[in-house]
Amino acid sequence: MKARKPVVLIYDINNKLVDAVAHVLSSSGLLTTINTYNEGNATEVLEQYNRGFGLLTNKLSCVITGWNSHKKPRDQFLYQLREMEGKSPLRSPTSVIIITEDHRPDLKQRALEAGVVAYLHSDTFKDHLLPLMVELLEKNNPVELNQRARLLFAKEQYANESEEV
Repeated sequence: MKARKPVVLIYDINNKLVDAVAHVLSSSGLLTTINTYNEGNATEVLEQYNRGFGLLTNKLSCVITGWNSHKKPRDQFLYQLREMEGKSPLRSPTSVIIITEDHRPDLKQRALEAGVVAYLHSDTFKDHLLPLMVELLEKNNPVELNQRARLLFAKEQYANESEEV
């Protein structure tokens, strides 16, 4: 019997980005992707993988999403996921990777505070995504990856402040 491949949910309102992310991950043969192009479908997938507070179904290995520029930050898909997970004291947070073209520092900080393991740019994610996913799956280290991303963000902020002086 073959071992099941880890399952990754991909959701963004940019269909081309969803397809590009899925191609990078699927071509590796290491993962199964569920590609969703609207929030309703993505929410349905979360609910399917959350039956019995996530104890009766296989947990998603990772969610890859972006920021929806048509919504307020507090209404983003990331926070819906965290709210759903918060309903069960037995459930640990799902690893989330943000891929976006919007790199406003306030949005990046909010995402990192919500436990995102990486915040990638839509133009360069292909260089980083697969190695990141392999590390995440092999080491199961979302907290370490989040801390690394926070440290990188703090360095970027410091460098930007130094340039302004």
